[in-house]
Amino acid sequence: MTSNGSKKVAFLFPGQGSQVVGMGQDFYESNARLKALFDQINALVTPNEAGQSLLDITFKGSSEELNRTIYTQPSILAVSLAAYEAFQAQVQVTPLAVAGHSLGEFSALVAAGALRVDAVVPLVEKRASLMETAPAGTMAAVLGLSADLVKQTLTSLDLNGEIAVVANDNSPSQIVISGTVQGIELASPALKEAGAKRVIPLPVGGAFHSPLMDEPADAFASLLEEVPFQDARIPVISNVDAQAKTFAKDLKTASILQMPSSVQWTSTMKTLVETLGVNTVIEFGPGKVLTGLMKKSYPDVQIYNVYDTASLAEVVDAFQASPALS
Repeated sequence: MTSNGSKKVAFLFPGQGSQVVGMGQDFYESNARLKALFDQINALVTPNEAGQSLLDITFKGSSEELNRTIYTQPSILAVSLAAYEAFQAQVQVTPLAVAGHSLGEFSALVAAGALRVDAVVPLVEKRASLMETAPAGTMAAVLGLSADLVKQTLTSLDLNGEIAVVANDNSPSQIVISGTVQGIELASPALKEAGAKRVIPLPVGGAFHSPLMDEPADAFASLLEEVPFQDARIPVISNVDAQAKTFAKDLKTASILQMPSSVQWTSTMKTLVETLGVNTVIEFGPGKVLTGLMKKSYPDVQIYNVYDTASLAEVVDAFQASPALS
């Protein structure tokens, strides 16, 4: 079963912020193959100070503990890969491309065959650890103002040495800014004056995808150099430039650049839909953030989400019932 019929499919994988305690537990309890995958990932992640494993934190921990970047990132990776494996075990769909938002790009690299699970989990854990130890900062969502106007406004401000930059270009009406606490506080009223409907502080542990990530990114780059990447079987749309990549060296370079660079998600959606002709997307993992952004930007695109056993059954039924996919 491929994307050669009327459905031209892309797979999407969410990033940090979609987590919720209990996610993935029904996959774990209902499927021996998925249990083995979760157990494999769990064994590769260091328990917390109280001796709780990643699965303890994910399935029955506190929201506060799960929201720590060091556990959020491998947790979302585990649930996203389980959702993807659960679907592919029942409906073999070869997508035109895969893409993931920030952390989700590492799930996409596994789905594309560029990284193995046993390589990606320690990598994601180290990435999360480095991001946690970055200089203090914060992020805010800017609604109703284009990326160009946000950039122009930030450039025109005298931030007195503080930092405020575009971190995520999520959609034409949703931009996320990142920087020092004081930088974001100075930028927020200026963005409202420029026409933003709202500027919403985000409950995050750092200034992700900003210059405050430069030092952690350098350490991560050194680690990445030792990780074996393979050429991807499926094109991966990179966060840093929204271009399709398949060669191992290009995928590794993009992964090195990703941490301090802005996530080009608006352009990623454009590449998928307008360049590749994608008309159907499946988001694998907790939440519906990426399909929500897709629906707002391209309302004609068919969207699906696989995040638990019930949603899995619905999506499998929809694909098995589609003669255009067979």
